[in-house]
Amino acid sequence: MPALRILIADDEMPARSKMRRLLAAIEDVEVVYAAENGIEALEHIHALKPDLVFLDIEMPGMTGMEVARGIELSPAPAIVFTTAYSEYALSAFEVNALDYLLKPFNEDRLQAVIDRVKSGQAKSPTRDVLDQLSDDDDDVPADASEEAALRQALATKLAVPVRDRFRILDFSEISCIEVEERSVRLFAGKDAFVVNQTLDAFEKRLPMSLFFRINRSTVVGVGHIREVVIWFGNRYKIIMQDGKEVISSREKSRAIKQILKL
Repeated sequence: MPALRILIADDEMPARSKMRRLLAAIEDVEVVYAAENGIEALEHIHALKPDLVFLDIEMPGMTGMEVARGIELSPAPAIVFTTAYSEYALSAFEVNALDYLLKPFNEDRLQAVIDRVKSGQAKSPTRDVLDQLSDDDDDVPADASEEAALRQALATKLAVPVRDRFRILDFSEISCIEVEERSVRLFAGKDAFVVNQTLDAFEKRLPMSLFFRINRSTVVGVGHIREVVIWFGNRYKIIMQDGKEVISSREKSRAIKQILKL
């Protein structure tokens, strides 16, 4: 059986070193990369296609949760979150994490995770881990309904990283998301943000009742469209409320014509 290929992502060097040391004591595993931040992790996950990824949750650039949501591989690697904070446990299982390791953890706990992946049990997250976290940590919220209410309230919001904080945008504020020179930019009002997710990931996340993929490199907020101008080659030029102009692809132009009955 080939060695289990593992990627580590943690912004703290001592944590990466400890994980390497613990994994070195386990047979038939290979650490293919150790990333220092979320952006680097997502890039190398797609490039190296590891079998198992250990993700710290609080990392610069992209959080571990954002990395997990941004993975576009089939089959996807097994995801295990490693963190000192138990309050993210419910969120971890919402992204189909295999496990959730509370720091500090030992070699036996790590071995159990490796054994599950090797035995092919990586597709089904274990809900009993939540019970274990509740027993071990009194900080886990007892009333899950409060968290559910918060999730519902934030269901139409998007957190955009801005230096040392996050800007919380309502979906209705987003006018356009596009690829520019190998980076993805999100436009909201007069502001533009460089974001660390692919356009495909945004298309899956955002409701298509409010957004439309106008061409391969652009998603527009439908409520921000001001004009549709007939353009060359059976295409349309979309003029946004802020004056931004986007040319639709031929395929999307046919859809626009049918939808708007042009």
